[in-house]
Amino acid sequence: MKANRKFKEADDRAVSAVIGVILMVAITVAIAATVYVYVSGMIGGTKVQTPNVACTTDSTLDRVTIATADANIRWRDLTITVDPTTGVTWQLFWANGTAIAPANTLPTLTYQQYEIAAGDSITLTSTTSGINVRVTLKYEPTNSLLGTWTVNV
Repeated sequence: MKANRKFKEADDRAVSAVIGVILMVAITVAIAATVYVYVSGMIGGTKVQTPNVACTTDSTLDRVTIATADANIRWRDLTITVDPTTGVTWQLFWANGTAIAPANTLPTLTYQQYEIAAGDSITLTSTTSGINVRVTLKYEPTNSLLGTWTVNV
């Protein structure tokens, strides 16, 4: 009798089974989310960074010359725009004066030789003399503006 009395005197207050399951699921989801955030930050892909390019302008030679550039930047990863667009053409040249690509085009090959280097230049030609031409370089992988330079052509 004493053994049976023990159960009758016990406290009947407790969490229902449904509430217990809901709490366990919520804790599991919270732990899974925390682990996901931690792991995705650890093994996430490398982010493409915008490179640095510094240029100088020369209105006598009608060109924008690369002064310094980070390594592994290829001409094909840039977009070159000129303003005004009518009557103005541009062409890329190596530091030794050899043309890299035809006028108003970028090289499309992936060879290392098409990397930007100090001394490379963008030469401008205009049908009208004495105008200011704005040259803008944009790095396509990050869609970032590298700079804008104005040359009096």
